[in-house]
Amino acid sequence: MWRWLAVAWAGCLLAAAPLAAQAPDPADTQPYAEFAGRPMAQVRVTGLDRVPETLVRNAIRAQPGDPYDPDVVSRDVVRLTHLGRFDAVRAEVTPLPAEGAVILTYALTEQPLLTDARTVGNKALSDQELLDRVRLRAGDPADPFLIERGRQQIVTAYEDKGYFVAEVEIDEPLLFEQGLLIYRIREGPRVRIRGFRFEGNEHFPPRELRPHIESRPHFPLIEGGELNRAQLELDAGSLRNFYRGEGYLDAQVGRRIDIAPNEREAVVAFLIEEGPRYTVRDIRFEGVSVFPEAQLRNTIPLKRGGVWTQEKAGNSVQTIIDLYGKLGYLDEGRPDDLEGTEVAIERLFVEGRTEVDLIVRVHEGKPAVVGKVTIRGNEVSKSKVVLRRVRGLTPGEPFDRAGLDRTRAGLRNSSLFRDGTVTILGGPDDPVRDVLIEVDEAQTGSITFGAGISSDAGLVGAVDIAQRNFDIADFPESPGEIVSGRAFRGAGQTLSINLQPGVETSRYAVSFSEPSFLESDFFLSLSGFFWEREREDFDEGRFGGTVGIGQRFGDIYSASVRFRAENVAIDSVDRGAPVDVFEVEGDNFIESLGFTVSRNTLNSPVTPTAGSVASVSFDAFGLAGSDFDFQRITGRFQTFFLLDRDFLDRPSVLSWRLEVGYLFNEDNAPVFERFYAGGSRTFRGFEFRGVGPRGVRNDNGRVGNDPVGGNWLFLTGLQYEFPLLADFLRGVVFTDQGTVQEDVGFDQWRVSVGTGMRIKVPFFGQAPFAIDFAVPLLDEDGDEAQIISFDLALPLR
Repeated sequence: MWRWLAVAWAGCLLAAAPLAAQAPDPADTQPYAEFAGRPMAQVRVTGLDRVPETLVRNAIRAQPGDPYDPDVVSRDVVRLTHLGRFDAVRAEVTPLPAEGAVILTYALTEQPLLTDARTVGNKALSDQELLDRVRLRAGDPADPFLIERGRQQIVTAYEDKGYFVAEVEIDEPLLFEQGLLIYRIREGPRVRIRGFRFEGNEHFPPRELRPHIESRPHFPLIEGGELNRAQLELDAGSLRNFYRGEGYLDAQVGRRIDIAPNEREAVVAFLIEEGPRYTVRDIRFEGVSVFPEAQLRNTIPLKRGGVWTQEKAGNSVQTIIDLYGKLGYLDEGRPDDLEGTEVAIERLFVEGRTEVDLIVRVHEGKPAVVGKVTIRGNEVSKSKVVLRRVRGLTPGEPFDRAGLDRTRAGLRNSSLFRDGTVTILGGPDDPVRDVLIEVDEAQTGSITFGAGISSDAGLVGAVDIAQRNFDIADFPESPGEIVSGRAFRGAGQTLSINLQPGVETSRYAVSFSEPSFLESDFFLSLSGFFWEREREDFDEGRFGGTVGIGQRFGDIYSASVRFRAENVAIDSVDRGAPVDVFEVEGDNFIESLGFTVSRNTLNSPVTPTAGSVASVSFDAFGLAGSDFDFQRITGRFQTFFLLDRDFLDRPSVLSWRLEVGYLFNEDNAPVFERFYAGGSRTFRGFEFRGVGPRGVRNDNGRVGNDPVGGNWLFLTGLQYEFPLLADFLRGVVFTDQGTVQEDVGFDQWRVSVGTGMRIKVPFFGQAPFAIDFAVPLLDEDGDEAQIISFDLALPLR
């Protein structure tokens, strides 16, 4: 029956073929042409059983009394065939010699009807899901085309779910004997991606192409790696957009799936046709009156003769908008029309050449000055606290678009607010436009009880009391304000009290900071602390405090001066402790004056994905009353690069850090102020303070195992962090390298490599738990290795 239906369908196609042919044979397109022009006495329809005759009559154009027209009859045959209700459609003409007329008969053969449609053998996909794709039910004609299309739809459904070896067959005997349509399915295994291959890529290596595909290879317990056809099509489109964005405007990308013999794995090959890379022949500007065209042409990244890329085009648009933005031209209007300064770049291909002409169209709009700035939502915070984060919105001055963007980012990233929005009121033609700033205040006070364990500091308990929106001058007017928590709040100051009793280390501290001292760019910090630790051969205790004042220079740079004074007590010294420790046994008083210059462009203080942070500090010890006279200089730098974001918008980040330090007059530096390295926060793969010089034992004059610190420190590290599971588990691979030694040099270089995990649980705070596994590849005699390092804190709120 199935073969018979296929033959019938082929016959239908042949019947319709005369109309579709490019250059048809006149004999095929003129049925019974010899009767053309004769009147039609009757137009009959035969062969109908289930199909209503009215359906047929509505589809044909030949009518009794009309002259016989072979073209009209040919088109009627095509229309009847397209109804999908007949296996065969024939037009027959019977002449009536006595009357000179003809009888036109449409002889029809109805298609059989389906008694039912079912799927068998499917487990991964439900019957309903597959039949919704087939769209054939009991009573529908057994149209071979529709039946085969349904089979293809089932195959596609399985491929979309990763079953690329699924087979779908039609039970022909049941279809022939009973009209029962059965799709028999062999699902086979779900195919997983084993890897990717790129073919035809001449200008970009695979490492630059992989970040542009969202599909991931299978990795047990971490990445599923299921083969998904729809996602692969998106990946091919993403690669094509990447190439075209890099100037390869004719680039095409396809894909091929190479399934392994076990039918469970596959390698996906992306087939790339790069084509030529287009350059810019000319750049023209339209609508520009504020700036000379030459200035704009010299400022934007796109240049005549240079390669066209989407990145350069986007940066060129942004550059022009920023130029106008500094003069008060905004790229936003009313919330309903969003008219303002607009820039668009049209790309025109040069015929016969791999060049493009660019037309930069600018709708300048009109400049505006800042009117009234209104702040809403700050029920606790003073308005001045919100205004500290405002840039480029000075009443009476032109708007600064770049400052407006920094204002929005500052409110969004502030720990005082959950969210902050800035709305420019009025229309684009208004010369003065008011500003509405709305903030949603965050919970800034906290009391946290918890415990922590670290491979560096051991087991500690913790009681943390913090208020990030403190106001030292806001004394309560009634006891009720203390109970409700409205006293001492709202000035954006920070007060924290930290109590950490521990087995090996205990720390107690209180600190206060004012980010805008006397409402200026100066900031003030005060702290007091008591700290003690049980080391291997002695106990160390510190009691003291610091006072610091600094100034911000814009949003990136700052400088500060700080005074530090503390007493360091060394006691319970063992006989085998280093000589350097015995030299400072007892109480030691130190004072220092330090100066620091910092630069910070991080996009997040906790989990940065871009930007860098750098600082250089100089500390002079030996002020009046100090027991030690020496100087110390240190420098720190760390930068972050966003390498990829997956389809869940989870970042993969590469970071590099560098830390350098040197002691002047090092012979006067006590053992507790020298440089040390090793442990989870400085040099993984080694124990806490496990890297560096070892001291001479006091009891036998030999070099022992206890660290005494170095005068020269140079540490660097490279770390790649990537998502593993949802948003709370991330993996890292890293290498830590460097040295700590008595003299400047690199002859005692250490290297370790490792991997680890970062576990982030929002209930436990922003900082993730860290567990690292590292192995030293290069070390020195006396170094103490440590494979596992960790830093876990469990707050109990």
